[in-house]
Amino acid sequence: MKRFSYILAGFTVFLALITAAIPWCSPLVAGYLAPLGLLVIPLAIFSTLTTIIAVLCRSKAISLLFGTACLITLFLCGKSWAVSFETDESPSHSLHLISWNAEGFQLNKDTLQASSAFIRNLHPDVICVQERPHDILLNRDSISAAFGYPYQVFNSREDEVLNLAVYSRFPLSNMKEYYFPDSYNKVLQIDLQYEGRTIRLFNMHLQTTGMTPAFQGNNLLHTYQLNARERNRQAQLLAEAIASSPYPVILCGDLNDTPISYAYRKLTTQLDDCFLEAGNGWGGTYQPARNLFRIDYILCAPELKTLAYRLYSNCWSDHRIQYSIVNPL
Repeated sequence: MKRFSYILAGFTVFLALITAAIPWCSPLVAGYLAPLGLLVIPLAIFSTLTTIIAVLCRSKAISLLFGTACLITLFLCGKSWAVSFETDESPSHSLHLISWNAEGFQLNKDTLQASSAFIRNLHPDVICVQERPHDILLNRDSISAAFGYPYQVFNSREDEVLNLAVYSRFPLSNMKEYYFPDSYNKVLQIDLQYEGRTIRLFNMHLQTTGMTPAFQGNNLLHTYQLNARERNRQAQLLAEAIASSPYPVILCGDLNDTPISYAYRKLTTQLDDCFLEAGNGWGGTYQPARNLFRIDYILCAPELKTLAYRLYSNCWSDHRIQYSIVNPL
């Protein structure tokens, strides 16, 4: 029994170390290891419980092993947990931003009206929508009318799914699009003119597991790995676009990956995570999994100080609504 405990403890530490290394691996290797990123929470729970049991049993060596795994996994979970002392007050010169994967507004005009009314009551200056439905399914004019903003930009290639939209109180210009081979996923780049200053805004929806036949494998695990590898390549391209920007950057949208991933590390090398800067509590955004997984983000350049970050659960989509306030001046 003791030998088995050593083996189990050693294996748990090994899993924790491999998981922690995922963001630092090459895009290819990180893609193969990506499923481990989903196991961080159960691994943290397991290693915490086994550490407690080992301490109660007064087994120093086993306690040390399980305790090491516990510390590593709790540290990794920390990227989905934040504590800040934000207030409702914000300077007059602050930009209020909404980012939301709307899941096509469920192809329902009542859902569109209810969700847009909720978002309008938050008084955002900019709204970035992912998974805008195809024009034939729910016309973009109807969506624009529901939000009622003077400036709007849409991706030009109207795909069956995963279209993007940006609505703004301030002028938008210099639109550029990034499309990926054999994929409906895409990135919309736009320059926001805010009180005499230009901010480059990226609205993203990166590779979705099982979305297109080109990235489907023979089983769920293989499919996840294939899509993670493609997502890593997309994140590389996006990181290059961010690095080449002459203006401060705000990146928001659906990354479709957890903070324990190559894609997240690649993008946060240059940008601050608004949730970690000004969020509170658990930051999970994917509602069908009881908000366990954080896959939606708002990231901004360090010179754009994050003043607030909030998440709103809702019944209109499978994703929570992200809301952030940044000070661009």
